[in-house]
Amino acid sequence: MSIMFGKSGFISAVIVFVLGGCAITPQTRSVAPSQPEVILTGQMDDMMEYYESLRKLSPAELSRVYDRVKQNFVQNKSDTNRTRLVLLLIMPHTSFRDLTSALYLLNEWPRGETKAFNHLLSFKNLLAAQLVEQHRLSNSVDELSQKLKDEQKRVETMQNQIDAIKSMEKNLLREQP
Repeated sequence: MSIMFGKSGFISAVIVFVLGGCAITPQTRSVAPSQPEVILTGQMDDMMEYYESLRKLSPAELSRVYDRVKQNFVQNKSDTNRTRLVLLLIMPHTSFRDLTSALYLLNEWPRGETKAFNHLLSFKNLLAAQLVEQHRLSNSVDELSQKLKDEQKRVETMQNQIDAIKSMEKNLLREQP
């Protein structure tokens, strides 16, 4: 019996040891983000906060901000000024909304070689892809709207022809004795 208990005690100890080893997590070295990534994160946060602040403005205030940002971009074509102008150009329900210009600004973004720029480039590519798709959908809607108008005209023409034929039939029936 003591041999059985000894074997089972030994097996239990091995199982506890193995399972205990599984619970030990390896220490990972904490890697502090490099300076460009911290700056990028700050820039991305700033861009999103800027966009949110724009959404809260009245149309008149948005127009003034747009004029100021456009002027700033003409004077200094920095990434920040370019991004602000793009964000304004894609704002829905504004008089200055211009997806084509926004897409142009995104496509003409200067190429950089830093790692931080690669992340910013990814964001730019995301925005550009969304604008291309939105532009494509807008064109599709315009085409479909035109087709609908053409069909409505055709239906109206056909209805007028049907009405004219009915009128002729009534006149023929009235003329018969």
